[in-house]
Amino acid sequence: MFELFPRAKDAGNNIDVLKEEIEKFYTVGPFKPAITIVHGIVDITIEGELIEQHNSRYRKVLDLSDERRFEEAKEEIRQLIKEAPHISEYHRVLGQILSEEGEQDDAINSLIDALRWDPKNHWALIMTGNILARYQNDIDAALKYYESAVQLKPNDYASLTIIALNLIPNGRPEKAREYLDKAFEINPAYPNMYYAYAKLAEAEHNDKQAFEMAVVALFKNPRKDLLYKQSLESAMRAASAIIDVEVGGDIVNGFAARLEEEFGKNIVIEEDAALKTAAKIEFAENHDREFHLVKYNPAYPAVHHLIMHELAHLLFAAQARVAGKNKLFVSYDNNKQKFLLALDRESKKLSKKGYDDAVIKQYYTALFEGLNGQIFNTPIDLFIEDYLFVNYPDLMPYQFVSLLGLIHEGIQATTEEKILTIAPPSILSKSKTFNLVTALHFKKRFGVDLIEEHNPTKSEFYREYEELRMMHTPGNEYELLQSFAKQLYLQNYFALVEESGFRQHSDLIDRLCAEAKVDLPGSDAAKPAENLAEKKMLVFTEAHEGKDINMAVTRFMVEALHYFKQLSDPEIHAIAMQIGLLCGEGISPDKEGYSVPLIAGKSFTGYQVLAYYYVSWAKAFPEYLEQLQLPFGKEYEFALEMVGMGGGL
Repeated sequence: MFELFPRAKDAGNNIDVLKEEIEKFYTVGPFKPAITIVHGIVDITIEGELIEQHNSRYRKVLDLSDERRFEEAKEEIRQLIKEAPHISEYHRVLGQILSEEGEQDDAINSLIDALRWDPKNHWALIMTGNILARYQNDIDAALKYYESAVQLKPNDYASLTIIALNLIPNGRPEKAREYLDKAFEINPAYPNMYYAYAKLAEAEHNDKQAFEMAVVALFKNPRKDLLYKQSLESAMRAASAIIDVEVGGDIVNGFAARLEEEFGKNIVIEEDAALKTAAKIEFAENHDREFHLVKYNPAYPAVHHLIMHELAHLLFAAQARVAGKNKLFVSYDNNKQKFLLALDRESKKLSKKGYDDAVIKQYYTALFEGLNGQIFNTPIDLFIEDYLFVNYPDLMPYQFVSLLGLIHEGIQATTEEKILTIAPPSILSKSKTFNLVTALHFKKRFGVDLIEEHNPTKSEFYREYEELRMMHTPGNEYELLQSFAKQLYLQNYFALVEESGFRQHSDLIDRLCAEAKVDLPGSDAAKPAENLAEKKMLVFTEAHEGKDINMAVTRFMVEALHYFKQLSDPEIHAIAMQIGLLCGEGISPDKEGYSVPLIAGKSFTGYQVLAYYYVSWAKAFPEYLEQLQLPFGKEYEFALEMVGMGGGL
């Protein structure tokens, strides 16, 4: 029998473990076998006739309960209890049904009956503890049942998480963290646990951690179930609590001041409640002003993100201009006429329904302008939101709330029944495609899946953006814009022209030439290492070339070791988890442009992010290091040796 059940053999031919394994194997639904071992003989008694008579009826009870048809379920389970009162699980199921109906005292009685027949009924212990904690506020009594359940199944991370979730609202955060930390050691991928960590942080008024953990829970849970809904609500609550007028203002002012210094023009930011869109920027060059003007509608949530987004538009245009690649999105009357002509048949249908021709033209002109806005903004916005996500981590909660609201607005604009009755299907389809790209991007960054809410017929283009993002340079966002428009047959409704040619005879040219002399980010050539530590690292690595070690990875690991030395353990844990999520999507060692939101302002190569991945897990979760399957053991040992010798970068 020890050979047949190797877990018992591995436990040193442990008889108790053998009994557990045999019981688990021969259990059918709620029917557990009776097992005795005497003089080396294992006796297993199975209630075969009862299983045959009851199992299908028991499954029916579970199905009725899932459908919340509790009266029918109670009638069936009580009949089963009458025929076989010794089956502990029957009493446990009745207790759960009664608890769902709000009959907590009767539920406790049924659960106690379950435990009388089987004191090791794990879920009966958990449920009894839950009722005592949630409804009777008797946390000490609840803990007795919880501890008994944990002793029976110490590695059941789901139970440990449930226990923690019930301890949090009862003022026992320290005990809850104890259970959650145990669950994390057993299975760090369990999504419910991150939701529980979010609830714990929320109870401790640590909104930043609550937001981060709720977002991780969303990423870990691909199903749009109750946990997903609860995690999204937690993320929204935490983000809303973090948003602060002064803090947001400081972020905006800091970015604006940097742009003013780098590009030599003042930036004016003003509120405009009459603005039809969330926010917009008016470039000085386009309005013959000495300053750039950002307007925002205060009715939108987290407006600091909207302002930052418009300022990032300014940054991207200025960087593209310096690279000689900036383009202007223009639309002429002939572009509008082509649009209206394409919708002539739809226009006549509306006319026959009694709509005034002038109103129809006004409506279609608004559609033309709105669609052109999407054509221009959607591709560029993907790059902008990535830029903000990576470089302004403190803005992340604002970004989350703001984008969530904008995406819901887009869903309404393409799915509301009133709109569907008058909007041309061809235009609606294209607008929905742009909205889907934005929703996909939001899902990739925050784990919130709003794809189905768009009622999509197809989802395209996002893969093209991801490929271009990895090799993004100033101005190539316009390539994506042109590609999107061409694939959607929208290229006739606008023109994308070279800025330099467009302004060739403008009196603004002198100002543009002056701006080109401004020292912009990325224009300086890389400087060689000059300090002693850097030279020491170069000499040391050159001496070890050719020793079956990837020296690039080693150098990045030394860099990572120095970086993590400045951080606390919780900070390293959070970064390790975030890099784990990133690497779970696949990393190409030779590519560049990877980002880790918690390591702000840094762009990683593939090898560099893998090195940080290995080092962060070596420090945070060394027991799981082998599971990463990264062949960098020698590099890590070498890097540790380097750091020990005082080596730097």
